[in-house]
Amino acid sequence: MLRKSPLPLVMLDLKSKLLITIGTVFLISFGVLTYIDYQNTRKEIVAALTNEARSIRGMMAATRRVYRHQFMISGLPLNETTVGFLPAHALTRISQEFTQWVTSGLTFNNVSDHPRNPALMADAVEMEAIQYFRQNDGKKERMVPFAAEGKSFYHFSTPIWITKDCLQCHGKREDAPPSIRDKYDLAYNYQLGELRGILSIKLPAEELEKRAINQVWNSSLSYLFGFIFTFLAVFLLLKQTVLTRMAKLTRAATDLAAGDYSVRLHAKGSDEIQQVSSAFNAMAEAIALRTEDLEESEQRTRAIVEAAGDGILLIDNDGIIQDFNPAAGRIFGFSPQVIIGKPLSILLPNEISLNQPEGLKQLLELTDDKGFNQERIEVTGQHFNGALFPLDLIMTPVQIREEQFYLAMIQDISIRKQTEQAIQEKQAFLQSVIDGVIDPIMVIRSDYRVIMMNQAASKYIPTGKTVEDEYLCYQLSHNRTTPCDGEEHPCPLKEVMTTGKPATMVHEHQCSKYGTRLFELDASPYWESNGFLSGIIEISKDITERLKTERQLRDNEARLRHQAEHDALTGLPNRILFHDRLDHAMHKAHRTGTQVAVLFLDLDRFKNINDGLGHDVGDGMLKEVAIRLQEAIRGDDTVARLGGDEFVIIIEEISDPNNVAAIATKCLKKLSQKMVIKNIEVFPTVSIGISLFPDDGISVDGLMKCADAAMYRAKDAGRNTFQFYTSDMNDQTIRLLLLEGSLRHALDEEQLQLYYQPKLELASRKLIGMEALIRWHHPEKGVISPADFIPLAEDTGMIVAIGDWVIKTACQQLALWKNTAFEKLHIAVNISARHFNPSLLKTIDEELNANQLSPELLELEITESVLMDNADAAISILNQIREMGISLAIDDFGTGYSSLSYLKRFPISSLKIDRSFVKDVIEDNNDAAIVSSIVALAKNMDLLVTAEGVETEEQLAFIEGLGCDYGQGYLLGRPAPVSEFEARYLNTKPILADEALPDN
Repeated sequence: MLRKSPLPLVMLDLKSKLLITIGTVFLISFGVLTYIDYQNTRKEIVAALTNEARSIRGMMAATRRVYRHQFMISGLPLNETTVGFLPAHALTRISQEFTQWVTSGLTFNNVSDHPRNPALMADAVEMEAIQYFRQNDGKKERMVPFAAEGKSFYHFSTPIWITKDCLQCHGKREDAPPSIRDKYDLAYNYQLGELRGILSIKLPAEELEKRAINQVWNSSLSYLFGFIFTFLAVFLLLKQTVLTRMAKLTRAATDLAAGDYSVRLHAKGSDEIQQVSSAFNAMAEAIALRTEDLEESEQRTRAIVEAAGDGILLIDNDGIIQDFNPAAGRIFGFSPQVIIGKPLSILLPNEISLNQPEGLKQLLELTDDKGFNQERIEVTGQHFNGALFPLDLIMTPVQIREEQFYLAMIQDISIRKQTEQAIQEKQAFLQSVIDGVIDPIMVIRSDYRVIMMNQAASKYIPTGKTVEDEYLCYQLSHNRTTPCDGEEHPCPLKEVMTTGKPATMVHEHQCSKYGTRLFELDASPYWESNGFLSGIIEISKDITERLKTERQLRDNEARLRHQAEHDALTGLPNRILFHDRLDHAMHKAHRTGTQVAVLFLDLDRFKNINDGLGHDVGDGMLKEVAIRLQEAIRGDDTVARLGGDEFVIIIEEISDPNNVAAIATKCLKKLSQKMVIKNIEVFPTVSIGISLFPDDGISVDGLMKCADAAMYRAKDAGRNTFQFYTSDMNDQTIRLLLLEGSLRHALDEEQLQLYYQPKLELASRKLIGMEALIRWHHPEKGVISPADFIPLAEDTGMIVAIGDWVIKTACQQLALWKNTAFEKLHIAVNISARHFNPSLLKTIDEELNANQLSPELLELEITESVLMDNADAAISILNQIREMGISLAIDDFGTGYSSLSYLKRFPISSLKIDRSFVKDVIEDNNDAAIVSSIVALAKNMDLLVTAEGVETEEQLAFIEGLGCDYGQGYLLGRPAPVSEFEARYLNTKPILADEALPDN
């Protein structure tokens, strides 16, 4: 298929372009004005039609109102004859009559979408208007164009709303006039304010449209003549002011291009063309000056070339020398007459063969490898006398009058080569020197290239590579693809290049032959002879083994320091570290205005567990206590072990002492939970004393003394609790210290004495035994209650010696009662927690043998809490005691926390009901229930029951009624020394309270 050739491009001159542009602008302006005029005319016509429709609407409204008024005041009845006077009926007839008088096509009427008269049914245009007013109830009129039967119309409409008068005929049907009701079946039940129709006025628009077009056409002719006149005037003005002057400018530019640099324009005025003319004159002046400058520059360039020290040759594309400067003649020893016109091979015989121009192409290929980027290549030149010498050559292509030439710049480098040889020899010497250094040395450029290394550094070259290969420093040292960076691996090159000062740092190097090694890097600046900092000299010292040794020393030192400051068993801080941390905490609290708390913790009855179950169990318990205490405190607080069963806690940044109480409560709760050590269950408790800095003390020793005193107060309060230090505790501590000193002498000075309280069989009132109770007769203070000194004896450990003395004294008394009325009575001895251990068995056995007593005469009373502290160990000791034939009783039963599963395993023979239950058994139903339960439990387990603290007849009757076996108390007999006890009971029957011995 043949393709149409494109239309040829028409080159238009400025005159044609101006004519086309101006004509186009005028045509567009003419069209816009004509369109705007047409639109304005249409708006005026529509406005006129709207006003005409409003006038008709006013006439119809007035007619409707007059008809309604006249009908209403006439008093005529509404019937078939008078119905035509109603406005709705009258307006319909008027609109029909109107069409007979007006031939323009204008019509009007009241229409509805549900008319009573079918002739008033709305057409499509009117139905659209009705819908419009129903959807826009705020609108009062509507004007829209429409076409009918090929003609144009405008439809004007207003809504007709139902009024009160309308409802006379259109309300309920039964209320309508008979003539209306009989004649019409439709249009009833209208509602007040309801839209039921519109006033419809249809206005013909064709004549008006023709009038508008005629008016626009007349206006357009006026515009057209005006535009033609203006177009011609503008064109003539442009021709005079632009085109003629542009022609002069064109001729001047042509002359300038032909080389006439003196041509100038003499333009008048101050418009743009005058500015262009001035710019042209300035350009012509600049070209003239530049031409002079070029000629002068050529002369200067020739002078420079002539005076240059390097040889410069101009060679054509065939390799023929066209020109050269004097320096080239001096270098080669040729005169211009000899050398010009000769091939380049005369001067460079080894690089260019005699076969030209192929030899030149070979040389160009050699230089082209360097990219003609002014980089020198080294060639061999030949002097006129035949001597060969080294040259530096730069070949650069140049264009001269569109012909290819080459500019060759040549420099004799004979002296430089001799100098380089000397430098190479010196470098070889220096290389041998640094190769003698055992540490790796590298010279590194700023771009990370290693330009020199010694023999030691070459050991880190990867396998298969050589020293001559090019390396980046981080490839050798770290076997990485990126330079060192960051705080963990700083780059010595960056550091030195930034500061210009030496730097030292430690790096971890990954060596292919030696694995991971640590190096100490000493990097010094590498300055060029011109003072330029081009890199670094890096000396690497392998410090792997040294650091390993230092680390071992530090670890040993840290281990020794840890051992010196920490408890070997629990790993907690010891007394030394505790004192240091407490001192630090007090200084910090002094600065911040806060408080520091010291919690002194002492495990209750730990010695019994340690002695009874063995040190392995005791050590395991201490470890578990340390763990639980650490779980109970905050992360910033300190738990320390002072030794034995003593722990301390430092709590810092205290603003409210209640927070300390919460932590102490948490410690009590943590430690009271069951521990399983070596498959043995233990239930530890702890007594805690608390002192506060600075309220209770401002020194470490002061706070510790206060906390210690508070701890003892906690033990006095029943153990397994905590106490804050108060000022009266110092007095109590001093009193206890004095009492402790006196107690240590009490045994030696026979200040202790046993009292005996009778134990009666309730059924027969017979004396069946007695309980040995200790009393202390102080030489100055008189009789001291056991409640005051027994806890002190337990805390200090003297209770063991006192307990041994009680057993010994009781056994001796049993021996003295042989062959008397008391010889078959037994003595009950109380055993304390610290005394209840395997050594107790030995003491009992020795005393029974020494006094030749039957074991049945001795009964041991042990409290629940002692047994349950370590139930498994207690069972073992109890079994051994029972095997000796000694009776066992649980004292103060009901006040502890015996487990029935353990109770049935204890080899006991009786239970003693604590006096606290017996005291209120008559008044308190709970105590009565407890006592009843204990008696029932004992009976079910085949155990005997003894009630303590019987002081009234009612109490006695109650316990007898329960079937209790034995009783003790002031009603049955008070404790008495042996002489009084013998005098009272040895030769008499037991008596009741009114005849009892006085209390001693």
